[in-house]
Amino acid sequence: MKTNLYQKFKKYQVSNVSSVREFIERYYKPTRLKDTQGMEGRKERLISNYEKELKECGYCFISHHDNITGEVVSFYG
Repeated sequence: MKTNLYQKFKKYQVSNVSSVREFIERYYKPTRLKDTQGMEGRKERLISNYEKELKECGYCFISHHDNITGEVVSFYG
């Protein structure tokens, strides 16, 4: 299953970033990264989770709901 998803998300790959941090900072909706009461450190936790996903799966993606383009975007390390 992982192999199928790995290939499927390739068509959404962005090439103008070189790290997970840059990927999140460029494509994640800023309102989704803001700390709120009880959710301090949200941006750093997201970056950490996406770095883990990249390490385990070879890619990570942001859904169309959470990114600024309104489309799925993916990053392959």
